[in-house]
Amino acid sequence: MELKEALSSLEVQEACGRDVLRVYGLRWSAEDEQLRYVTLDEALAGDQVDITEVDRGGRVPELKVVNRGETMLFIMAGEELAGAKQNRVMNTSIMVKPKSEQNIPVSCVEAGRWAYRSPKFRSSGATSHRTLRMMMAKQMSASYKLSGSPRSDQGEVWAEIESKLQRMGSRSPSSELNQVYRDKKEKLDEIVEKIQAPEGCCGAVFVSGNRILGLDVFDKQSTLRKMWPKLLRGYAVDALEDAASQADVSAARVQDWLSSLPRAKAERHKSPGLGDDVRLQADDTHGGALIVENSPVHVEVFCDDPAKA
Repeated sequence: MELKEALSSLEVQEACGRDVLRVYGLRWSAEDEQLRYVTLDEALAGDQVDITEVDRGGRVPELKVVNRGETMLFIMAGEELAGAKQNRVMNTSIMVKPKSEQNIPVSCVEAGRWAYRSPKFRSSGATSHRTLRMMMAKQMSASYKLSGSPRSDQGEVWAEIESKLQRMGSRSPSSELNQVYRDKKEKLDEIVEKIQAPEGCCGAVFVSGNRILGLDVFDKQSTLRKMWPKLLRGYAVDALEDAASQADVSAARVQDWLSSLPRAKAERHKSPGLGDDVRLQADDTHGGALIVENSPVHVEVFCDDPAKA
């Protein structure tokens, strides 16, 4: 199925959640249970994968992943990897072949550390916050055009992290993004406990105050459930900046925003892993999609000016 056709089929379900964050479940005709893969957390728990610096010296924009499993490995854009010489986040969604190793494109989210904390990376249990994910989605589109690869503007990434720390009242000697999540752990845990993954859905639109923050949608319901706590923390940590405003966006407004997505310009590039990386761009919309065996494994879309959505 073509991506634009899949986006055209998105249907909004009943909202869940209250207060600072509301979630609208999404269903679409692109649902596909046939593609077999494991998520990063599943592979780590099963000791099927190692993620390390590319060599002893390390390189900021790249890590090495060794997939020892018999199944493809899915690592989502924005997933945070903690440890080794400094914490990183994934630049874009990647599917790694079984029984293989490759370098993966990442960005540093801990500017003040370049020393080993552990030999291997672990999952931090969160994605980067929505504002950073949106910024990096725009950067990936520009980078593919310039160099044919998904590289971030590391200086801009560090600047956004420093700004986020200040906005949330967090302090970190190494300018570590994850400090915000530790400081807000009690509130984030409460949100994760209260808002469950929408039943029977492959994705969700996230809303805070009068703003549509963005959407994430997967090829199957089970992937949404597995990624849910990470996704929710990433959106919630931005929604907490609007703690004084209750989420108040109607389903009709969400559906209207969704109807604009198929009109976004779509540029297809070869993914660093399996499949293709499709970059989505419009005047106020930025995102990307990982397509493997003609299946949209993951789509992320953000509105550049949420007040317009």
